[in-house]
Amino acid sequence: MPTSRIEAFSDGVFAIVVTLLVLEIHVPQVQGKDVSGALAHSLLAMAPKFLTYVLSFVLVCIWWAAHHNLFHVLKRSDRGLLWLNSLFLLWLAFIPFPTALMGDFPGERIAVICYGTVNTLAGVSFTFMRYYAFYLAKLVDERIDRSLLKSAMLKVR
Repeated sequence: MPTSRIEAFSDGVFAIVVTLLVLEIHVPQVQGKDVSGALAHSLLAMAPKFLTYVLSFVLVCIWWAAHHNLFHVLKRSDRGLLWLNSLFLLWLAFIPFPTALMGDFPGERIAVICYGTVNTLAGVSFTFMRYYAFYLAKLVDERIDRSLLKSAMLKVR
């Protein structure tokens, strides 16, 4: 099977994930005589939401680039790759939840653990997908230097 269908579906999921990240940030509702002061205070209080949004956006973009680079070296796909890619996308699509959780509860250990766990599971599933494509199913273009595949297993990009 060609890789184009998996790539197109995955790009759609990536786009939805980055969109969902920003939808968790809402404009503060302020009233009273000192709207400017209240708005400034509210925006400052939202700093954890902004920071977790930026962090997650950057991480999703790193995953998108790594995913693009992986599929660039593949000559074909198979059912196993399709399901491993779906597992990776499952964790990726869940990233907006722990991002919002950490933005709402920045000092809470469980929020950070949840965020780290979901990102770790995305990383593990991506690494297994890469290993499967490189070594188990041998889906890589034969012109690719095998030493590059080994070094690719040691890093995300």
